[in-house]
Amino acid sequence: MFTCRLAQKTSSRFVRLLSSYKVAVVGSGPAGFYTTQEILKSSSHQFTVDIFEKSAVPFGLVRFGVAPDHPEVKNCITTFEEIAARPNVRFLGNVAVGYDIRLEELLSRYHVVVLAYGAGSDNKLGIPGEEAAGCYSSSEFVGWFNGVPQHSSLKPNLSGENVAIIGHGNVALDCARILAAPLPHLEKTDISEHAVECLRERNVKNVNLYGRRGVMQFQGTIKEVREFTKLSRVRLSVDSDNIDQIRSILPNIPRPKKRLTDLLLKHSSSPPPSSDDISVCIQFGWSPLEIKTDSSGHVKSVVLRKNLISGDMMSPDITPTEEIREVPCSCVITSIGYKVIKLPGVPFCDTSHSIPEDLSRVLECPGGPRVPGLYTSGWARRGSDGVLATTITDSANTAMSILEDLEVNSRSLNENGDVCDMFRDRGVEFVTFDQWQEIDSLEKEKGKVKGKPREKLVCYKDIMDKTKALF
Repeated sequence: MFTCRLAQKTSSRFVRLLSSYKVAVVGSGPAGFYTTQEILKSSSHQFTVDIFEKSAVPFGLVRFGVAPDHPEVKNCITTFEEIAARPNVRFLGNVAVGYDIRLEELLSRYHVVVLAYGAGSDNKLGIPGEEAAGCYSSSEFVGWFNGVPQHSSLKPNLSGENVAIIGHGNVALDCARILAAPLPHLEKTDISEHAVECLRERNVKNVNLYGRRGVMQFQGTIKEVREFTKLSRVRLSVDSDNIDQIRSILPNIPRPKKRLTDLLLKHSSSPPPSSDDISVCIQFGWSPLEIKTDSSGHVKSVVLRKNLISGDMMSPDITPTEEIREVPCSCVITSIGYKVIKLPGVPFCDTSHSIPEDLSRVLECPGGPRVPGLYTSGWARRGSDGVLATTITDSANTAMSILEDLEVNSRSLNENGDVCDMFRDRGVEFVTFDQWQEIDSLEKEKGKVKGKPREKLVCYKDIMDKTKALF
């Protein structure tokens, strides 16, 4: 097992800060780093923070969830790097809390433990055929083109002309855009090379996004929709039965929603695509019933039921009709949101798939007593809702609760030893930020050769082998 150079070189500084509070943050995505940043702003306390990450590399959703053609969204990584480089912050990757170290062990070693590990499980449609070959969850598909090691071998079937996407949020739009975008649009991004090679051979002509509700309930943003209009050889269209009703209420709705709705309505009468175009159609009022397969068990079609959308368009009645449509397709992507994963030892409500909390303070059960020293932030707290700005606000509120509690009372610790020593004893091959920076440099060098920002290492073994070789 490799040596933890960071732990060796910083042991003295942690001795100097023994009077400070020790904080463990579980998750190195935006919620984890922004909560760390807010805690460290305190002028009345000193803190040492260990950020634990189950992946071998940091930055969570920013690295593995943000679309490759949205580099501006990834600019926050600069802030995260500055936080990780502080002398009182450590990144410890390749550590699975609940398995490599139990929650009670963290609570015995840290005054504060923050659960900021996101929402890592896809919501399910719960229909026949959802587990068929050729049906992928959005986390699988996004992980495939973004270089998540466990999804890098996905090999989606793009040999057919039709792809069906179930969902009307930004992630669904990302998936549709990656499927439809011309290769020159993608080749200079940090999209994984295996995805580019697969897309090079695609035969996709039609990408249909189905949602059960109406236009006014569309969850995508205007930025995401507008991007389709800037892609060459891509024709965006919108299909809804309620266009006239929506036009009539358009002057009376709030401006942000009005601008988005107006953009969607403009594409409700788009001319048909040419033979060389890829059609992207956002279809409203359709609920999936079944995913059918061929004799080999691969997806061949999706069966949908038409919904009648009536009443107040802002909060419509949705009534299933007798109209059934079977749409041939070789690939189905489900994108209907995510839910929080239950980690061993973490209080959890199975009904709501959430960590019970009150103002970020984790409770033993919904409405029950607090778990001293345990907090939650980001998607792990509120579910997969909101954008980066929402997470920043949420992180500030979590830090506020932590600082308020420390003013009143601080917990005594049962264990004072360095957690890295325990990991060595257990054979846990943790990754430090120094090691990540070497991997980061290597990825950028590989990308530079191809004219890309980086070429991600997508094999877990390769990543771990590199960390051992470099240190």
